[in-house]
Amino acid sequence: MLSFLKSVFGSDITETEYRYVDDTPYYIRDGYTPRLLIWGQNQCIILVPKDPSWRLPALKKQLKKFQELCTIPCALGLENLTALQRRNLIENRIPFVSMSQQVYLPFWGCSFREQFKAETTIADKMAPGTQLVFLYLYYGQNTEPVNLTQIAKELSLSKATCTRAAHDLTASGLITQNAKGTHKWITLAYEKPEFLKKGYERLKSPVERRIYVKTPVRIEKQVISGIRALAQQSIISVNEQDGAIAVSKKTATKIPADAICTEQYFGDFGGFIFEVWSYDPAILAKNACVDDISLLLSMDNDSNERIQMCLDKIREKHELPVTEEE
Repeated sequence: MLSFLKSVFGSDITETEYRYVDDTPYYIRDGYTPRLLIWGQNQCIILVPKDPSWRLPALKKQLKKFQELCTIPCALGLENLTALQRRNLIENRIPFVSMSQQVYLPFWGCSFREQFKAETTIADKMAPGTQLVFLYLYYGQNTEPVNLTQIAKELSLSKATCTRAAHDLTASGLITQNAKGTHKWITLAYEKPEFLKKGYERLKSPVERRIYVKTPVRIEKQVISGIRALAQQSIISVNEQDGAIAVSKKTATKIPADAICTEQYFGDFGGFIFEVWSYDPAILAKNACVDDISLLLSMDNDSNERIQMCLDKIREKHELPVTEEE
């Protein structure tokens, strides 16, 4: 922020820490990082919200309260702005600095550049990478903030995919992001059961297609899915043609073409079923079985009553609504 302000006001502007006055409300102390700007004989306090998912009405109200306690001008320090947000702030005479593009300090000066944060459109269903990040965060044992770079590494996702996932989950109110230096830290916006409930409607089956195979195929890190995986935690019985092996799209390309058969051939003579998933099932697998929520999603629409009864065990385990008995 300082380098940008120097480009606007000159190199003699400096930034230092600011200590809150004693009667500053706790919600301001806990919610903002204060910085003191000094430009010649002029001073200004910048309040930077710690929560990246800030809401403009609350910020405006809290800045007004803080200004009542200060004898020098105050302003908001925001990561970035949409055009609509900038217009709203200016119309309400709210001073602000948008870190690298906008300055509205009427007591000092103004500078506007036509660069704005793109509005995040929340799709009805999560993209595969976003769903994988969501489930990773849900299953995580650590309640402390998680580094975005660490998430990308553990899930073998590109930085771009992980960043898009974080933007989606932030826009939908499921997580908050906090930047520290060059790193971004992710924190769940809800406790675990509620976190899953809030996001569940946007989850979808990871199964993109099924491949029927007539002869055994060697697959590294085989992960059991379908009815066989369900049988691992219920009393449901299985037969030779039940269940499947879940594989990633990359692994599916390694299945020999001469081993693949039609569904009709499989039904007549048997064989093996491979489920091709939109994300790698091995990442979240436990005890060589696919994870609970992905399994539930993959079988959620099965009309078999005994399967739905077994799936209810998973729903109860994760505090999701069970199917209603007719």
